[in-house]
Amino acid sequence: MKYRAYPTAFWSLLFLLIATSGLKAQNFNWPEDKSTAQTNYVLYTDAKKQKNYEAAIEPITWLHENAPDLNPAIYIDGATIYEELAAKEADAAKKTEYIDKALEMYDLRLQYFGEKKEADIANRKANTAFKLLYKKPSEYGRLMELFTEAMDKSNDDLVYYNIVPFMSVLKTLYGKGEINDEQLLGMYDRLGQMVEKQVAADGKYASKYQEAGENMDSIFAGFFTMSCDQIQEKLMPKLEQNPDDVDLAKRVISLSLASSCTDQAFFMTAAETLFQNGEEDPGLAKALGSRAMIAEDYPKAKEWFEKALEISSSEEQKADIKMDLGSIALKEGQKSEARKHFLQAANMDDGLAKKSYSTIGDMYMRSYEQCKGGEDVVQDRAVFIAAYEMYRKAGDNSKMAGAKAQFPSKEEVFTYNKSVGDQITVDCWVGETVTIRTRD
Repeated sequence: MKYRAYPTAFWSLLFLLIATSGLKAQNFNWPEDKSTAQTNYVLYTDAKKQKNYEAAIEPITWLHENAPDLNPAIYIDGATIYEELAAKEADAAKKTEYIDKALEMYDLRLQYFGEKKEADIANRKANTAFKLLYKKPSEYGRLMELFTEAMDKSNDDLVYYNIVPFMSVLKTLYGKGEINDEQLLGMYDRLGQMVEKQVAADGKYASKYQEAGENMDSIFAGFFTMSCDQIQEKLMPKLEQNPDDVDLAKRVISLSLASSCTDQAFFMTAAETLFQNGEEDPGLAKALGSRAMIAEDYPKAKEWFEKALEISSSEEQKADIKMDLGSIALKEGQKSEARKHFLQAANMDDGLAKKSYSTIGDMYMRSYEQCKGGEDVVQDRAVFIAAYEMYRKAGDNSKMAGAKAQFPSKEEVFTYNKSVGDQITVDCWVGETVTIRTRD
């Protein structure tokens, strides 16, 4: 069978018909010169598909100039084409030209197809601008305008993926002195309220907003120290109006920790908000216990430390909390209770063993006057042998030597009818059984 040979023009026309046949089902507003428009549409989409972005410029530009309301795709694709060209361009002037064209695509899309899409387009433009301009600090003023515009047009519903970039812009501008404290705090507050609203709405992207908000707070705390007065003035009135606002409470706590405001009443208020709403954190409970301990409110400190111990899953953290509880018991004069906590800490975490045993040794050394009977020197000085044993466990040679210097002498042991190597139990709260040793 012979196959008929068709001219090249035939195949070109056939390709065009096939490529444009599906366009009827889409919402295309073809111009009077439909044939040329369809040809240019096929040429640019094919070039884009092949990643030959330079070849796509001429046909897509024709569409922008001669069929500007053809379809949103010519601006969506246009932005992609110019972004790709900008990313690969080495020449600075040409790169800037491509960046400007990429951003212009969003303006044209907004002009011709912006109805009901204004917020989305503004958000996308700001994000694209950041990707293209973040290495140019001189453009950060422009970026701030774009992000602010996106917030304005979206009724403060900035898309979650723009929150951290916007905070990065604010950080740079603040560092350059181009925005002041009031402007920074105003925008931070605005972003924070937006995040809180989105998380509270519990929508599809609530977790994304939650994560973005936490990252935003981390960046902010890393470059700006909000004073305790500013936290009280800017944030606490809102928390008082919404006492169950967990996200706001977290912001207050994060900023308080960064600004050393944990001794302020609002820190406790924010923490209690978290615990009352099921947001229990052992680290925070421990911090609250430490705060109460500094204030010498020992009952409250114990309450928070015991709560931290209850909810903690880390043995090391539990050991650290046990040390805190031991310190409180010691301050309250409950030496046996303190020793119990210190020994438990040593068993939980080898890293705290030295401190634990050494602290108990110190307690024994200071108990001589309390525990001595005044009738038997060897019996009375046995407390120093007990202290020595604790220092030995701690590996503290210096303190071991200090304790040994207080041991009874050989003469004293003989005088009181005892022998080196005998077992003897220390009186008083110590209650340790030790082996008699002498200092000489």
